[in-house]
Amino acid sequence: MSAPIVINAPAFVSRWYVKPERREDFVGLFNLLWQSAADQMKEVTNFVFYGWGRDPNEFVAIESWKSEEIVAAVRQTEGFRTTVAQLLSYCSKPMVMEAYSPWEGGREVFDLYPAGLSKVHPQTKDVGVIWS
Repeated sequence: MSAPIVINAPAFVSRWYVKPERREDFVGLFNLLWQSAADQMKEVTNFVFYGWGRDPNEFVAIESWKSEEIVAAVRQTEGFRTTVAQLLSYCSKPMVMEAYSPWEGGREVFDLYPAGLSKVHPQTKDVGVIWS
């Protein structure tokens, strides 16, 4: 299987800062999230990477979706909103989202997701999501 080279779709990097004492809870719930959607993700994404950063409590998700309509629809589902809110409750500070415009394409992704508090992700009372 060859690896995709994506130059015509945005990519997103999510950095989750997991409380050490909630790491097992976070991993268990995140595994349920991606494993329950794995077959669908193969159809609607260009690529997905999930792993840990240099800091052992920094979880990183890198995704590129085939269309903005698909990712917007996923974000609107109750399951996504509930699960992300629960994952955020296991974090010590806001999740930081980064958007990257495609090499061959416009910069519309930055208009859709301006820097600051996210309008497309759930916010909890303690921790939210910030676009950098």
